[in-house]
Order: sequence, then C-alpha cells, then structure tokens
Amino acid sequence: MVASPAKRPRRQVRIARARPANRSKRRTKAAELDLRRTPMQARGQATFERILDATAEVLENVGTEALTTNLIARTAKVNVATLYQYFPNKQAVLLELYKRQNGARVEMGMRLLDGMAQGSDWRSRLTKTINAAAEARRAQGSGAAALRVAMRSSPDLVEHDRDQLEQLTGALARELNSAGVRAEKAHLVARCAVEAVTSLLDLGSTEAADVRVVEQASAMVTAYLAPYFDKTAGSGRPKSRLR
Repeated sequence: MVASPAKRPRRQVRIARARPANRSKRRTKAAELDLRRTPMQARGQATFERILDATAEVLENVGTEALTTNLIARTAKVNVATLYQYFPNKQAVLLELYKRQNGARVEMGMRLLDGMAQGSDWRSRLTKTINAAAEARRAQGSGAAALRVAMRSSPDLVEHDRDQLEQLTGALARELNSAGVRAEKAHLVARCAVEAVTSLLDLGSTEAADVRVVEQASAMVTAYLAPYFDKTAGSGRPKSRLR
C-alpha cells in the first residue's frame, strides 16, 4: 500500500478587526478642539483669560448664532491671530469657557453631595446643592444660559457636556448605593435626577433666573429620591437593597 500523503495543517488566517469608524471620528473631533498652545507666562495667561471673558460677554450680548472669533477678538481687544495662537476654532473657545464655568459648579456639587446618604438631613443637603448651582449660574450672567445652549446643540460639544454631568451622576449614584440601592439602579436613578435638575436650571436661566423654577426642581427631585434615601423609622440603617 502506498502511504497517503500527510495532511497539511490548516493555515489559520487572522482577520484584523476593523476599528469602528465612529470611534476614529470622535478622536478626530476631539483633537480639533484641543488647545494649540497653553499660556505659561503671566502675560499670556492674562490674554487667554481676557479672550474667555470676552466670549462670555459676546454670548450675553448677541447669543451663540452671532458669535465669531473676529467678534471675540475685537471684544477682547486682541488681534484675531493672537486668538488663533491658543484656539483652533470658535468651538474650542466655547469648550474652554465651559470648562472654566461648569468645572467649578461640578466640583462644588460633588463636594455638597458627598456623604449625603449618611445623615437624616439629606433633603436640606440636596436643596442646598441645587440652590448653589442656580446661584452660580446667576453670578455668571445670561451668557451662561447661551453657553449651555451651545454645548447641548453642537455635536462637537455635547459629549463634553455629558462627561461633566456624568461626574455628578457618579457622585449621586455612590450616595444611593450607600443608602441601599443596587449599583445599576443607583446609576439610572442618579442620571435621571441630574438630567432633570440640569434641564430645569436651564429653563430657570432662560426665564430671567426665575427662583420658582429652582424651587420646583428641588421639590420634584426630593420627592423622586425620597424612597431611596429615607431610612426605616428609628433604625438609623439603610433599607434592604432596592432593585
């Protein structure tokens, strides 16, 4: 008998996975908003801050639609070429202003929320947090409302707005989890609460900072969170894990 030829082992071909197109697009868009240059010296820092102050002023006076880099530069009393030394485009200026304004509010909110579930005064802590956020918006003028519109209406900027809100969502979710709510449900409840308050504060900003809207925001979210934060009578312990 003639021996049959040995079978060759099958060659395994690895097929490279295609990278999601949307991921590469997001990275490209993010790079387009990066600062071209970060000011290091006092003179450059002063110019940088003046450009951001001018952007807030222009937003307050003419809104988002009429905002241009030329108008920002004229208001800041700098050459537009100086603006472009730091910022690649108008969207990048808006993003940097948003970071300056909203970053402080997010840090304040996270600080006020920290440990809220551990005490019986969670309602007053929550109301204080919402009132402080509303007051910070009022202090920044009507330009803050126009900036919020720009952040939520621009596909290039909305992801950055969501990232900021996710920080507050995470802080509130941790408090809910500490109060006995399961992690997945805690994040869902926190996300709904944060989005509701943010939307109502946006409404309050467009209605001449109407304090009644802020009061309603506090009342609504307090009622929504009560089943999760209220303790069993006299026990001082969180309720059993809520689904």
